Amino acid sequence: MRILMLTNRVPFPADGGYAIVVHNTIEALLNQGYEVHLFSLNTTKHYIDTRDIDDPIFPKIKFYQYKIDNRIKIKDAFLNLFSSQSYNISRFFHTGCANRLVHLLKNNQFDIIQFEGLQVTPYLDIIKANSDAKLIYRAHNIEYQIWKRLTQQESFIARKIYLGILSKRLKRFEFNILSKFDTIIAISFVDQHFFESLVQSVPVYTLSVALNLKKYDNEYKLSPNKSVGYIGSMDWRPNIEGVDWFLEQVWPNILQLGSGITFHLAGKNIPKQFEIMSNESFIMEGKVDNALEFISRQHVLVVPLLSGSGMRVKIIEAMALGKCIIATSIAAEGINYQHDRDILIADKSDDFYKQILRCFTEKSLIHRIGEGAKKLVEKNHDQAKMGLSLIKIYQDLSAKPI
Repeated sequence: MRILMLTNRVPFPADGGYAIVVHNTIEALLNQGYEVHLFSLNTTKHYIDTRDIDDPIFPKIKFYQYKIDNRIKIKDAFLNLFSSQSYNISRFFHTGCANRLVHLLKNNQFDIIQFEGLQVTPYLDIIKANSDAKLIYRAHNIEYQIWKRLTQQESFIARKIYLGILSKRLKRFEFNILSKFDTIIAISFVDQHFFESLVQSVPVYTLSVALNLKKYDNEYKLSPNKSVGYIGSMDWRPNIEGVDWFLEQVWPNILQLGSGITFHLAGKNIPKQFEIMSNESFIMEGKVDNALEFISRQHVLVVPLLSGSGMRVKIIEAMALGKCIIATSIAAEGINYQHDRDILIADKSDDFYKQILRCFTEKSLIHRIGEGAKKLVEKNHDQAKMGLSLIKIYQDLSAKPI
């Protein structure tokens, strides 16, 4: 079976949530003997020089790319207000890219074409007109929900109004596009139920974030100091918002304990507002070469997400490494967890403070939560199991008449 995957960025290296999910899906399909073609938008924001890719699975796929400038431009954003289009989506469409796809489809036959995320769906109609392949929408999250939650958290009135416009247009686009696919694959059962409530005519399945668990044998050393860590892409608004809230509402109370606990912040494109706060108790690590080593080094990981949607891949990775995680219920959304068994849930600043305090005062709590987390991942997030489930979806879909 020949598969074409469309992605809104080049998923190599697999150093972020979206890239890890796509990369592991490709690897699972290759392990089952499938032929995988990958067409990626190589965007300005996440540009990758493909000559530098050093990944053993990259030579095994057929790769195509289109370089696209998706930067937010003030003039374009302003003019977009007078149209009915979603600016979040229109930035990813380019006529040249559409023509490249048409050429690809005229010269290749595919059994399945899988759209990885909402940003590549503007090419759906063009692809339907030029291919008889079955079309799958892989929803990494519910996009409009991210912007709706950002709007709710925003206090500056002008920005709140603008975010509200973006959210409503994105919602309209997202809801209208769903019924045009043959199948929808959600990242969690929570998202699956949401999609099923919108489109009764299209089957919806769940394939959670899945990892190659052999890569998560924790052989890294734990920090000798009491450390609390956070890692995430710091050019994503929900992450910035969450870390800002944590540093303002939670961290000062931890410092008052005088217990020597340090906070370590890692991630790419960290804003200067955080860099200038760095001191002996707030360690700025920036973009790290080895994310798994950073995660393993921490005694506790925090994920103070206040908005967003989908499933946090870094939480699943940390769980696979047997780490104790304190997260908001939004951050843990979609994970089949039990509070105080696999993870510690904290939605208010006082809750975060109390859970961090528990971790460093209750004997064996960190170890107990970490063990529970590791068992959860082994049960629900194994790459090999995910690959077999995905193939079953493909086979069932291919058996249906066009």
